[in-house]
Amino acid sequence: MTIKEIMDSAKDLVGQGKLEEARTYVEDHKDELGDSYEKAMDLINGEPADILNKIKDLFN
Repeated sequence: MTIKEIMDSAKDLVGQGKLEEARTYVEDHKDELGDSYEKAMDLINGEPADILNKIKDLFN
């Protein structure tokens, strides 16, 4: 799975309001994300609307 695919899945979870599931999903794919893990976790910590906008800006 690519970093983009992982982040797209996390973005979908955030869009559905499933923040905890998104965090768990990113944590489960920590090794695949490598250096992007910290950035991904920073993106999904916060308010749902802010998180979705951050992810959209970064990966679209």
